[in-house]
Amino acid sequence: MMKLPSIQHLYQGLLTVVKRFPVQFVFIIIATVCWTNYINLDRYGTGSMHNEYLQKILVKAILISNLGLTLTLALDLLAEKKAYKSGKKWLIRILAVLSCLALFFLLNPVDNFADQLRIALMAFAFHLFVAFSPFMDKGQINGFWQFNKVLFLRFLTAALYSIVLYGGLAIALVAVDGLFNVAMNWKTYMSVFAIIAAGFSPVFFLAGIPTNFEQLEVESSYPKGLKIFTQFVLIPLMTIYLAILLFYEIKIMVSWSLPKGLVSSLIIGYAVFGILSLLLIYPMKEQEGNSWIKLFSRFFYSMLIPLILLLLLAVWKRVEPYGITESRYILILIALWLTCITTYFLFSKRQNIKLIPISLAILTMLAVYGPQSASAVSKYSQIARLKKILYSKKLEDLNEKPSMVRYLISKHGLSTLQRFTSKNLSNIENAIDSKDDYQYIKDEMKVDSAFSILKISDKDISSSSIEYTFVNADNQFLTISGFDYLLDISSYENTEKVFNGIKIKINRTNNKDIMINLGDTAKLAINLPKIFEESVALAKAKKLKSTKDYNEFFIPANKLIFSKIVRNYQFTYVIGKIRGYKTGNSLQNSWFDIEAHLLIKKL
Repeated sequence: MMKLPSIQHLYQGLLTVVKRFPVQFVFIIIATVCWTNYINLDRYGTGSMHNEYLQKILVKAILISNLGLTLTLALDLLAEKKAYKSGKKWLIRILAVLSCLALFFLLNPVDNFADQLRIALMAFAFHLFVAFSPFMDKGQINGFWQFNKVLFLRFLTAALYSIVLYGGLAIALVAVDGLFNVAMNWKTYMSVFAIIAAGFSPVFFLAGIPTNFEQLEVESSYPKGLKIFTQFVLIPLMTIYLAILLFYEIKIMVSWSLPKGLVSSLIIGYAVFGILSLLLIYPMKEQEGNSWIKLFSRFFYSMLIPLILLLLLAVWKRVEPYGITESRYILILIALWLTCITTYFLFSKRQNIKLIPISLAILTMLAVYGPQSASAVSKYSQIARLKKILYSKKLEDLNEKPSMVRYLISKHGLSTLQRFTSKNLSNIENAIDSKDDYQYIKDEMKVDSAFSILKISDKDISSSSIEYTFVNADNQFLTISGFDYLLDISSYENTEKVFNGIKIKINRTNNKDIMINLGDTAKLAINLPKIFEESVALAKAKKLKSTKDYNEFFIPANKLIFSKIVRNYQFTYVIGKIRGYKTGNSLQNSWFDIEAHLLIKKL
């Protein structure tokens, strides 16, 4: 039965964390405060543009705090193991904090995909650094394993306690709302979640990190639950993956066809489950009666060889025609890493498991910055592809160029295309970024500028969609005075009704145009794409008032009302709301959802 910690125990744990990990505690406070403020920030009210800027700052502060927490934790553990004096330890902490401050001012993860990738890679590498930083000396394999066992179990315990604590507090908030009529909106629940996830959980985790690293080296305890979990959950899952992959590989050889992209995820899944299984059962391999572990280890790495070849083939299938992108770069990196690890564990007698996180952390950091980084290699690859087809008149190249330009702008900025024009794209990009407008609108301006400068058309490309919603200015209180009947129109279904001998048939053509047949001859034709396109133009020109919802605008009622007189009756079709997706500069692949009514008046 799970026993929750007492208040006294939690308080003592907090004091321990503050004393042992003061810098990490500050990062936790910063992340918690920023997260709760982000939740309670008014996104669409007065000063929403200013609030959008604050959102970016808060998100960046949360991400950098995570980096700072893991980096300083790894360095503190290293300093503790090396028994550094207080002065040297604080010097290392200050240098780490200054590095995080530099990243805060250098990176723009909200608007820059390359920076998002850099932060993700650094976060992964720093977490790996925590795993091995106290055991970087030669040997100490058992201490390394025992240390990570404690971290793993402590993480699971912190997650479990956090879930139980949040569930209890959420139920308490519901009770207060129901019993005392105290309004509890979604922000209250999300704020409580943020405090627990960003505040309580990491503090609880830090309180359980081992302090005696030498004792870990002689520790021999092994949780029975881990063995059961590995033998009856991880290994069976891995076996299922392996069976699927082997049958698929046989299918490829028989049909002599190239592999599908999904196979990459399955191979990586098999490798992750397999390596995790071997790490979890590592201490058992020398125990009597567990010789199967050594056999399983060799079998696992032997079976990785054909799968790695299949992974490389799958990556080549995408890279050869479409070049390298960040995701394909990471796949290549994983394939190369798996190749080296497999070779090492098949032929080396040392079997040093510390090599797994150390090598992966080094490769990850190499992908962050420099000419060999994921961002640099991907940008170079896509620019080379664009240079090759920019002036081509082939149909496939004409259709591919817009998506490549969009990719380069969205991932690396407009100035990336400078080599293709004499115009100063940096000045254009800075001018667009300085506009007091929403980011998605500025992104579209950059794309439109690039298309205009490079003379590229994207009318046949559906690579980017933006959602817009236009609300009838009178829709909140629909005026029905003077009308005798009202028919609610479904957005998705065709409608057939008969009113006083007049057959009413409403059809949607290609989910866009609306055709209303009134009797045998009278018709009302509503061109939804035209209405939507004109409304988008008005919205971009800031001639429409926005609502409090994302990208939603009021539109004058007279633009959404259509009437026809048939047999002494006036039929008026009133659109209350249009929601659709605009793809690039074209509406060819757009889709619309509408709310509408048919009002009928006897003349």
